[in-house]
Amino acid sequence: MTRKLFVTTALPYANAPFHIGHMMEYIQADIWVRFQRMQGSEVHFVGADDAHGAPIMIAAEKAGITPQQFVAQVAAGRPQYLNGFHIAFDNWHSTDGPENHALAQDIYRALRANELIDVKTIEQFFDPDKGMFLPDRFIKGECPKCGAADQYGDSCEVCGAVYAPTELKKPYSALSGATPVLKSSDHYFFRLSDPRCVEFLEQWTHTPGRLQPEVLNKIKEWFAKDEEGQGGLGDWDISRDAPYFGIEIPDAPGKYFYVWLDAPIGYLASLKNYFGKKGLDYDAFFADPAVEQIHFIGKDITYFHTLFWPAMLHFSGRKTPDKVNVHGFITVNGGQKMSKSRGTGISPLKYLELGMHPEWLRYYIAAKLNSRVEDLFMDPEDFM
Repeated sequence: MTRKLFVTTALPYANAPFHIGHMMEYIQADIWVRFQRMQGSEVHFVGADDAHGAPIMIAAEKAGITPQQFVAQVAAGRPQYLNGFHIAFDNWHSTDGPENHALAQDIYRALRANELIDVKTIEQFFDPDKGMFLPDRFIKGECPKCGAADQYGDSCEVCGAVYAPTELKKPYSALSGATPVLKSSDHYFFRLSDPRCVEFLEQWTHTPGRLQPEVLNKIKEWFAKDEEGQGGLGDWDISRDAPYFGIEIPDAPGKYFYVWLDAPIGYLASLKNYFGKKGLDYDAFFADPAVEQIHFIGKDITYFHTLFWPAMLHFSGRKTPDKVNVHGFITVNGGQKMSKSRGTGISPLKYLELGMHPEWLRYYIAAKLNSRVEDLFMDPEDFM
């Protein structure tokens, strides 16, 4: 039977060039897509730049240009990586495109109509030196769960815990080094703790073949409650205060969608943009029950793709993903995770400039990857 497939990789954040970890995911997905096409399947393989958020706004300000110009500069460098490693997306778009603005607002309105949006006054870290509320990624400190130092304000790279920035121990501003102070602000929340969401996600995550066994085991921890009934799925803060580069929340002046709300919607927006160019019917495509939606992602964004994303889609009346393929990290220097922000990346362009063949890396990665969520240690001697 011919399959009809909509395939995506995680959207790279548009604040830096690709590193080898990005290339691993694109190579993995590209090989899978090629195989499906060889089987006669109809495949639509799309990507996009994740263009919003405070980090891009701050980087653009430092460079003396607009966020849109900053993102365009980064995007202009993408093709040499993709072409260089024979990766063939059907379309490459941006989450700042008109399709994403419209889709994000439509999905939000549907969730609000479904009574899954709450407004709560929260206390947030404010940088007294910079005069702005600090995004999660610009607050650092010790993980409240495992005590690892130098962790970001939303999740721990060491133990994988997800938490609020206010839970960090010994917090400091990554922008100014100042100790942040708490200030109140009204924020908008997606009610992931709603019994309807919990019931739906219990069923969705346990559908056979949808998730790898170790991913399902991890998700079970996030559902778990203690003897006092504490824990379980928490509501998700989906708003940020101006100044912010992003999509405005309807009927909420000065409030913007948190970048993680509109980023996965960028998958749909890129497909819509592509179908528009090709004269294909986007709505009819998703109305077809035979269509399969397949995502390739890294393990660090499992929470967003297996809880928030399917719940957002389902309760806004949309199709949910059929399969989420999760891989581990590429590690270097004795098992260190590759990270742009920590300067432990390997430049794929450097690889090509040295005259190394792209097929060697494609083969190496394909040979090392498997269906489990395991890290891939990049060892030069082993590679040779």
